[in-house]
Amino acid sequence: MVTNTAHTTVSSMTAEDLEANAAAKNDVKAEGPANDSSSESADDVVKEKKEKVTSDEAAAMEWEGNHEDFPMRTFQLVNAEGEIYFYLNPVVSAFGILCLWGLSIWCMSDPESAKDALIQGRKNLSAMFTWFYVGTNPAFMFFILFLAYRFGHIRLGPQDATPEFTDYEYFAMLFSAGIGVGLFFYGVSEPLWHQSSHWFAEAGYHVQDEVDMFALNLTVFHWGITGWSQYLVVAICAGLASFRFKLPMTLRSCFYPLLGEYTWGWMGDILDGFSMVATVSGVCTSLGLGAYQLAAGLERVGVIDDASETRVHVISIWIITLIATASVVSGLDVGIKLLSEFGFGLGIVLLWICLVLDKTNYLLNLMVQEVGYYFQYSLLQLNFHTDAFGQLNDGEGRAVDDGAAAAWWMDAWTIFYIGWWVSWAAFVGLFIARISKGRTIASICFFSYLIPLAYTIVWFGTFGGIGFCQTRQALVM
Repeated sequence: MVTNTAHTTVSSMTAEDLEANAAAKNDVKAEGPANDSSSESADDVVKEKKEKVTSDEAAAMEWEGNHEDFPMRTFQLVNAEGEIYFYLNPVVSAFGILCLWGLSIWCMSDPESAKDALIQGRKNLSAMFTWFYVGTNPAFMFFILFLAYRFGHIRLGPQDATPEFTDYEYFAMLFSAGIGVGLFFYGVSEPLWHQSSHWFAEAGYHVQDEVDMFALNLTVFHWGITGWSQYLVVAICAGLASFRFKLPMTLRSCFYPLLGEYTWGWMGDILDGFSMVATVSGVCTSLGLGAYQLAAGLERVGVIDDASETRVHVISIWIITLIATASVVSGLDVGIKLLSEFGFGLGIVLLWICLVLDKTNYLLNLMVQEVGYYFQYSLLQLNFHTDAFGQLNDGEGRAVDDGAAAAWWMDAWTIFYIGWWVSWAAFVGLFIARISKGRTIASICFFSYLIPLAYTIVWFGTFGGIGFCQTRQALVM
């Protein structure tokens, strides 16, 4: 059955009304009886507050946000007991399916033409809007830091709520959803890639130690705070909208203060539809990286040959997709949590083995040194660096001393990463919001900014540092 019934009490209220009601509800809880001697007076306070709240406001205060309680287009399947076991938004689903299948059919029917067109489109977008990609990133970062400082005490939910997951479970799920597969893929390769092609390496007057240190710092910059800013903007906004204002856990709810009741109409459908398309695009990137890494490893140890590499890619993607689907179907508290802890634990074991079996003191020195480089270069200089001169082509004013970065470098690395993070922002942001119920904004920022940054420095310091040493040893040989 299709329902468009609105929860008229809530949908007619503004965000300010909902916040005021939530605050009143928290006040009622906070001013409850502190001890036996004052319980009678405290009960009178609670009774007085309840009498001041109208029936409509009381319903809104106790209401839990669900999709079917808002005037959104919803198709529902109901069982014999009247319980809803399946529902979807037909407009959002149709929008996403048409866009994704249209793109898929184009790529499958004419792969070479589609590849050239998509690559050229990305290059044009990067050339025209590098300033926008790079400029918004530090803006997000400083905005999140301001929220953590000014409103860090606010919880996603009632002020007396407690976190749903332990700190270890929480970070394991954050890590797995945010940057898990990328660290395995780029752990060694990216620091080695950055030994050349960018502006610092091509300057011509830096020694090898300087170039390698900057390469490591550039890698940590891409995977540190930079990658989490977009996630947190969505996570905090969606978490407050859902757990504080009792709106549905969808991307459109973040725009309720701007769009008002239009949020539940076609404008909201477009927002959710685009978030679906962007999420699938980001997932495809991560799946592709994982499949390529797995096939390259199997080929390296002699299990497969070049002829079977494509088949291994397809099989790998199917296996990963089936495991991920089983994890999602089994629920957040079972499949997703346990799989995240298992994957994170394996990463810790691999990291520890490499750290203790290689030259440990050198790797620890490199990590500490990277901390200083990150605060000196990454937070400000690299955060605003657009490589304005390096993106110029010959004849457009490009440097004639051959010391500029490759013209493609910014598009292939920094802009690619920022676009990747943005495509994941809706999915990962909503996931972070969901698992952050009961946590304060300051706690969310701590586990999404400082802890991942420290872990990233340790990870790339270990694997990147080992890669640097082995490369130098190979050059000597």
